[in-house]
Amino acid sequence: MVSRAGDFAIVNATLATLAPLAMRSGAAVTSDDLGIINDAVVLARQGRIAAVGTHADCKAAIADAQRKRSSDFIEFDARGGLVVPGLIDAHTHALFAGDRVADFEAISAGKKPQLGIRHTMEQTRRCSDEELFAVGARRLALMAEHGTTTAEVKSGYALTVPGEGAMLRAMRVLDAQAGLPHVVATFCGAHALPPEFDDYDAFVDELCTTILPAVAELDIARFADAFCEDGYFSVAQSRRFLLACESRGMRLRLHADELAHSGGSALAAELGCASADHLNFADADDIALLACAGCTAVLCPTTTEYLGLSRYAPARALIDAGVPVAVATDFNPGTSTCFSLQTAAHLARRRLQMTAPETLAALTIIAAVSLGIAGEAGTIEQGKRADLVALATSDYREFGYYFGVNLATFVTIGREST
Repeated sequence: MVSRAGDFAIVNATLATLAPLAMRSGAAVTSDDLGIINDAVVLARQGRIAAVGTHADCKAAIADAQRKRSSDFIEFDARGGLVVPGLIDAHTHALFAGDRVADFEAISAGKKPQLGIRHTMEQTRRCSDEELFAVGARRLALMAEHGTTTAEVKSGYALTVPGEGAMLRAMRVLDAQAGLPHVVATFCGAHALPPEFDDYDAFVDELCTTILPAVAELDIARFADAFCEDGYFSVAQSRRFLLACESRGMRLRLHADELAHSGGSALAAELGCASADHLNFADADDIALLACAGCTAVLCPTTTEYLGLSRYAPARALIDAGVPVAVATDFNPGTSTCFSLQTAAHLARRRLQMTAPETLAALTIIAAVSLGIAGEAGTIEQGKRADLVALATSDYREFGYYFGVNLATFVTIGREST
């Protein structure tokens, strides 16, 4: 069940508040950082957490809420189950039209995919505003059912002034919809080479002089992103695009060292990016640079699994070096058709050798920090948005243990009443 979460109470819960991690920075996460509260209550009003603590601590607040109970007040008995902050997906391409099933069949047969990003671009460009909203709402609803309450969503499947504008406007409308995850919009202009261009430098010129000014005027995208990878945008091209975006007030993210050691990690550190994403081929020098720069590593093990890549991101080395690690789905039609952060959590545990506390933090507070929303989300604390997920387990160690199932029994997405 997904609720827009106006006024409600969750009772008889085991809370993992993650609140201790809101008080400090750093990459190390242990069970002591989970802020476990047993026999707990969360009370929300107008989409915000009004009280949190043990049943005894919140007795007076509960009694007051019951006296003032409105017709849409919800009381949910967690039956001792684990309640965690709403999951935050810090890297998705969830707004797209069509599919790339033919590419999936090729990959499954051990062949090279042929359609690629341009195929998705062609289908997305054909969408009306209404169709674009509809496909985005459908996918975000699926994400919400699996516990995602905030999703970063990238543009980059149009790469024209009207097309990128349409994608970003759709994100703004989707962000306001009750029952759907909050949307953090990213302008991923340097995503691929559109069919009307045959030169990356020329397209970067178009991005910086024509598309970016129009995108900036909309004032929707909080971040800009580039696909810095061999065969796509070079370090120099990515740098030029990102610096132009930064001059327009956007913070920076970067696809880095996913398919090969391309220099993306070093560029992310140089530019002080909020996040460096993927990092499969980041080496020890890259990790040291990211640590010094204060970048968050957003790892996408679902993509590595889907593509059958030879290397997963070096999560343990990143954490040991002091780099905060978030985990995301990279939900997209061609390289990660996974919209469930619970699946990403399983792969983080199995493939990245992350602990349960590290994984919980990676999908909540650390992801929130990377998106600049830690004051609103990522922990269960009074005053924050009432973004919460109840899971069909009472043991936090089971987070990521199961796969292929959905353990979310109740999801609330805080929306202030208007």
